[in-house]
Amino acid sequence: MSMRDPFEQLATPPESAEPHPRFAALLRARLVTRLGLEPDTLTVPVTTIELPERNAPMSTTQTHASVVPYLAARDASAALDWYVRAFGAQELLRVVGDDGRLGHAEFTIAGARFYLSDEYPEYGVHSPASLGGTSTTLHLSVSDVDAVYTRAVESGATALSEPADQPHGARHGTLVDPAGHRWMISQQIEDVSVAEYALRSEGSGFEVVGAGPDERVTAADRPGTGGGIWAGVFYEDALGAIRFLVDTFGFEEQLVVTGADGTTVVHSQLRWPEGGVVQVGTYDPTNVFNHAPGEQSLYVVTAAPDAVWQRCDGLGLEVIRPPHAPDHDPEGMGFSLRDPEGNIWSFGTYGLAR
Repeated sequence: MSMRDPFEQLATPPESAEPHPRFAALLRARLVTRLGLEPDTLTVPVTTIELPERNAPMSTTQTHASVVPYLAARDASAALDWYVRAFGAQELLRVVGDDGRLGHAEFTIAGARFYLSDEYPEYGVHSPASLGGTSTTLHLSVSDVDAVYTRAVESGATALSEPADQPHGARHGTLVDPAGHRWMISQQIEDVSVAEYALRSEGSGFEVVGAGPDERVTAADRPGTGGGIWAGVFYEDALGAIRFLVDTFGFEEQLVVTGADGTTVVHSQLRWPEGGVVQVGTYDPTNVFNHAPGEQSLYVVTAAPDAVWQRCDGLGLEVIRPPHAPDHDPEGMGFSLRDPEGNIWSFGTYGLAR
């Protein structure tokens, strides 16, 4: 990955900002080493260099962001090995702690990126095994749903529903992996307009509402089709949650499907402007695909977390972690908070500057 020359970066018209303490310490140490000085001899005053905003991209190859699911497993190493075996995952990064736990891993499946760690109950990180189920369904788009589904079940996944054609133009089946995460394996088999989707759904007890009768729901309109993962999150008041996520966080409403009562949300598509989709639904304790609000956590990668924070600050939301520069991304910024129903949302640059 190409990087901008550091002097070119410093030449950017300055704005008032303090350099990160870790950056300053590293720079000082490098100067001492390069000049051949003893650590305590560099005592001359150091001129403060005003750096540009943290969210200014340094890379010329990665300038977008996406919603990245962050999974937890009781045995994360075993789970990662299973994803490689069953889904053909490609491991990108593995960070193991002194206690042997997998602190962080990054991998892709058919180009879709997500993260994984062991349980860290001291930080509120629990796996489906500890929670007794999962609140999230991972929507994985593939080119051959029947082959992937069969391989996953033969590798130890629990089948919930066999692959079947759906009225919205996809064929999908649902299963639970050995770590307890629920996956909807999907293959787009035809492009269907919203009007056609609504027609096919007549008599099913669900109403389909789209942006216009002639709008087509194509593979290009579905971020993740051909390799993406959609995160699902559930609420008691799903319609109110959708309004909150759109008006406060900045998601874009693409599709909302309600039940006969007009308030139960059975499916929705909320697009993050920088890429990625979240599905919001009404919590149903009798539905195996649901889990209670307040037990869900999503991470949104964005080039401008400060803008999201400014929209949220002052709304009375519980702040889990205030804006900070994480150890894994010292040049970036992130924060975490709870939405009105208790679900945790984290926003951060997560290495976009690298």
